[in-house]
Amino acid sequence: MFPDKPLTEDALKTLSTTLVNARKQASVLKTFPGDVPTTLDAAYRVQDMSLTQWSDEITGWKVGMVVPELREQMGGERLMGPVFKKVTHFIGRPHNDDEFVELEVYAGGMVAVEAELVFELGKEITPGSIDTKGPLKHLINAVYAGVEIASSPVIDLNSYGPTAIISDFGVNQGMVVGAPIEQWDSVIENIQTSVFINNEYINSAPSNNVLRGPMAAVAYLIDQAAARNITLPKGCMICSGAITGVHDTVAGASATVSFEGIGNINMKLIPVTP
Repeated sequence: MFPDKPLTEDALKTLSTTLVNARKQASVLKTFPGDVPTTLDAAYRVQDMSLTQWSDEITGWKVGMVVPELREQMGGERLMGPVFKKVTHFIGRPHNDDEFVELEVYAGGMVAVEAELVFELGKEITPGSIDTKGPLKHLINAVYAGVEIASSPVIDLNSYGPTAIISDFGVNQGMVVGAPIEQWDSVIENIQTSVFINNEYINSAPSNNVLRGPMAAVAYLIDQAAARNITLPKGCMICSGAITGVHDTVAGASATVSFEGIGNINMKLIPVTP
């Protein structure tokens, strides 16, 4: 999967430019466009390069997982990627049955729906200012039922591993923020979350169903942002990880994510236009 030697700076730059151009042009890449970065740090270098080429505001960050069989080799169990303003949809309430939000995805590329809790930061967090081994609840302004849409021009991006995912903006292509969850810390383990695609039931799980719980994902995001010298502003949204799994689909599909007792988020996935 990975080359024998670390990629050169020029190779990382070429990879960044190719992935960014594919996103801008909405063109499909049948394979990963070059060697896969050998380390998480190298992949974040690609992501940083790509951020300088992408003219959109960051509204939040997604947290994803490194597959268990690569965690020791990669030296980490989670990954992060930016969420941009153009693909952020703040609804703030449940959808009625006849309502939906349109989300752009890369037709012919990788597309997936993920049910997630979305955490809103209530204060700015500068690099190194928070000890994540201590309490973190005071940092959270609100928690919402939410969805991450994952999409990439690379058809089978996830099969290339976590460094490929990081290199392509963490494969994020959308965030939907639904209804707020009151008293979230005491109720999320009892909220059943379900995903339906094209009206077909896919999977269900308790809404805290991520590794060591969603607050562990928030702690990771704070630490990883600090390591990258990234300030997390007040109001930053954190997608804390797929609750029921990463569910592959295609452009043209419809999907519903249901948080029991909180409400539904209804979506239509439409092709990105260049």
